[in-house]
Amino acid sequence: MMISVVIPTYNEAENIKKLVPMIDEILVKYTYEIIVVDDNSPDGTAKIAKRLAEYYPIRVLVREKKKGLASAILYGFMNASGDVLGVIDADLQHPPELLGKMAKKIEEGCDIVIASRYVEGGGIEGWTFYRRLISKGAILLARPLIDSVKDPMSGCFLLRKEVIDGINLNPTGYKLLLEILVKGKYVKVAEVPYVFRERIYGQSKLGIGEMLRYVYLLLHLYSYKTRNF
Repeated sequence: MMISVVIPTYNEAENIKKLVPMIDEILVKYTYEIIVVDDNSPDGTAKIAKRLAEYYPIRVLVREKKKGLASAILYGFMNASGDVLGVIDADLQHPPELLGKMAKKIEEGCDIVIASRYVEGGGIEGWTFYRRLISKGAILLARPLIDSVKDPMSGCFLLRKEVIDGINLNPTGYKLLLEILVKGKYVKVAEVPYVFRERIYGQSKLGIGEMLRYVYLLLHLYSYKTRNF
């Protein structure tokens, strides 16, 4: 199988230099590509990624405006060559070794594999009570949509390309996985535990705007599920 790993970026110049060699080491036994989707970062993230492409199988797609995380991931998926699609954040909060563990689950027959903070062995480090409350609340609001997955808010996952073939996705905000779980074509889902840690460089993109976009996404998905089921 060929794995296409999408890395959405905005001002991740320091992190991308560290992340790419780590991914290469983890996926060395696979045929893979990295697709960096950069929203025209002023810190030169795209330029650094293009320099890394001299040594690693990277394609860099630059969008002129900052259009959001979910749309960046979907744009990367649309331009991917692999039969397995994945995403990992550039900020090093997702341990790159997760990609190897998730790829193995795909090989074993899973359609979607999710890096999960909320299964046994997973966890969160460095979050305030307020941040934990927001995360738990977001999952609780989504529970009626997909109650079989512990961490539908995860930003790190792999899936077989056919899961989203022909599916009309409406990327809103930063939670594409939730929409895929509601609309996608799949049978077997697995969750791989990991511990979410604070970013080393840069700043979190979570703000009130993202929260409002999440509410809009929930309204869209509840309406979709009501119409279709």
